[in-house]
Amino acid sequence: MRQKQTARRLWPVLVASALGLVAYRILCPSRAGFGGDDTGISLDYGDESSPTSNREWGFDNLHLTEEQCQKTFPGLTREIDLAVGQGSFELGMDDASASLLGQTKNNKLFIIRSPRPVDMSDQWRERQRAALHQIHRAILTSPTRLPDTVFNLYIQDTPVSKSWSHSRPAIASSPRHIFPIPHFAFWAWNQPFIRSITHAAAATTDIEAALPFHKKDRRAVWRGTAWFNNGAGANPRSRQELLTIAKDAKWADVQALEWTNQGEDATNALDIEDFCRYKYIIHTEGVSYSGRLQFHQLCESVILSPPIEWMQHTTHLVKPVYSSTLLDSEEAKTVGRDESQKQQQGRYPSKRAQETWPATFRPEEANMVFVNPDWTDLEATISWLEDHADVAHGIAKRQRDLFAGRGYLSPAAEVCYWRALVRGWSRVVHADDATWENSKVTPWEEFSVRTEKVQQRS
Repeated sequence: MRQKQTARRLWPVLVASALGLVAYRILCPSRAGFGGDDTGISLDYGDESSPTSNREWGFDNLHLTEEQCQKTFPGLTREIDLAVGQGSFELGMDDASASLLGQTKNNKLFIIRSPRPVDMSDQWRERQRAALHQIHRAILTSPTRLPDTVFNLYIQDTPVSKSWSHSRPAIASSPRHIFPIPHFAFWAWNQPFIRSITHAAAATTDIEAALPFHKKDRRAVWRGTAWFNNGAGANPRSRQELLTIAKDAKWADVQALEWTNQGEDATNALDIEDFCRYKYIIHTEGVSYSGRLQFHQLCESVILSPPIEWMQHTTHLVKPVYSSTLLDSEEAKTVGRDESQKQQQGRYPSKRAQETWPATFRPEEANMVFVNPDWTDLEATISWLEDHADVAHGIAKRQRDLFAGRGYLSPAAEVCYWRALVRGWSRVVHADDATWENSKVTPWEEFSVRTEKVQQRS
C-alpha cells in the first residue's frame, strides 16, 4: 500500500519533467553555424577515444582549457604531434630569410623581424597579417599562460623547414619540422566570393537546412585558375586536363575562373557556400595546398579529389575511399576474376598514392572519394555514385557531420589548435638566447598599425 502511495505521488513529477524536456527542445533549437547538426556520431581516429558530446562548452567558445579542447576535438592536434615527434632542432636568424620571426613572451605577441613590404605581394601581406591576428587572438583568449618561445612564420605556398606554414608535403621525404597552421581564412580571406570560414559556416548551414542531398544539383562543380598546378605533383597538368575532360559534359559544371580587376574578383565565380548546392564538388590542389578544401568540407556534398598531396592542419581527418574500390566492386559482377585482376594491373591507385595514403576506408566509412589524378575515371565515379545514392549520401553526410557537426573547423577548434601549436613547438625548438635577447622586438599592437613606409625603414 505504501509503495502505491509513493508511486502516485511521483507520477505528477515524472509527467512534469517529461513536458519540460519537450518544451525545452521546442524553445531551444540547435543554433545555426557550427554544431547545428545533432549528429551523435562516434569519432574513431586510430587510438583516439570517442568522446561524448561536449557541446555545453560551445564551438564559439574561445576560452576552452587544454583538457576541454582535447575532449571536445579528439585527434585535432595530430599534425602537431607528428612534428613534435621528429625531435628537437635549432632555430637561428638564417632560418628565416624570407619569413617573419616572432616571439610569444609573458602571454604577449612580439615581432622580431619581418619581410620588407616591397618584397611581398599584397596577398602575402594580407595573409601574414591574418595569421598574426589569429595567433594574437589565441593568446588573448587562453585561460592559462602559454609558453615563451620564438617562431618562424612562413606564409608562402611552398613551406620550408623549421617553420609554421599553412601546409606540409604529405610524402615522408618532405622537409622536417614543419608545423601546419590554421588557414588565414579563419580570420578573413580578401575575396568577395569567399570572405571567411565563419561566414561560410553560417551560410552553409542555411543552405543545408533548406536543400536535402537528393534535391541538389547532380553535376560535379569546380572553379579555379587553369594554370595553377604543382609541377612536381602526380599530374602537373591536373587543372588543364580536368577542363578538357569536363568540357561540354552534361555531368559537369566546370569552369576556369575569368579574373577581373587584377585578380580581385572573377565574373564566373560562385560564392563559396553555393558549392554546397551541388551533390559533387571537384577538388584540385594548386602549387601546393588548396585553401578551398576546408570550405568544401562544411558541405553535405561528396568531394572528388586526386589523392591529396599537401596536409593542412585538419587534412588527417579525411577518410578516403579510392574510386577504383567503388568501380571494381561493380566490375567484379560483370567480368571473371582473372580478367578483373588483369585489368587492375598498373591501375590507379599508384604506388605514390598508396604511400601517401596507406589507410583507406570502405564506402560506408569514407568521407571523401579519391579519383585518378588524370581524371579518366571521374565520369564513371560520378555515375557509380548516382547509381548508389545511399552510399553517396553517406559519404557526404559523414563529412559535414565531422567538420561542421563536430566543430573541427569552428572558432573554438582553431584557437585550441593554435595554443597546442605554441606548446608543442616550444618543447622542441632551441634558440640561442643571446641572439634573440639582443634583437629589437616590436609589440604586435604597434606592428599592426604601422604603415608600409614605417615597416620599410625598420
